[in-house]
Amino acid sequence: MSKKQDKIKRKLVKIYKEIALERPFNCSGCGLSGYSVALSHSHLIPRSRRLDLVLDKRNIVYHCLSIEKTGCHDIWESKKRIKLLDYFTNLAYIKEVDKEYYYLITDNA
Repeated sequence: MSKKQDKIKRKLVKIYKEIALERPFNCSGCGLSGYSVALSHSHLIPRSRRLDLVLDKRNIVYHCLSIEKTGCHDIWESKKRIKLLDYFTNLAYIKEVDKEYYYLITDNA
């Protein structure tokens, strides 16, 4: 791992800890408690698309992982994302910071 990547990783761990203190430990996509399902830190705008938003807390939500059903983390990355409770909130953020990606994922381009 490069020094730059290591520095980002350390900052991201710090951001994850801050999120844990600031937010309920629930999946924002379906509402399930993180104490009953595995949660991940899901980037709304993929890290591969916008490195400048990797550390933006507004770009990170708790989404449940796949265990016996398709988890919200996987649903967010599919066309079925509209079923998630946080869909419109997430889209508002995406539209604010990356209109091109917004139109790409909403097929309104």
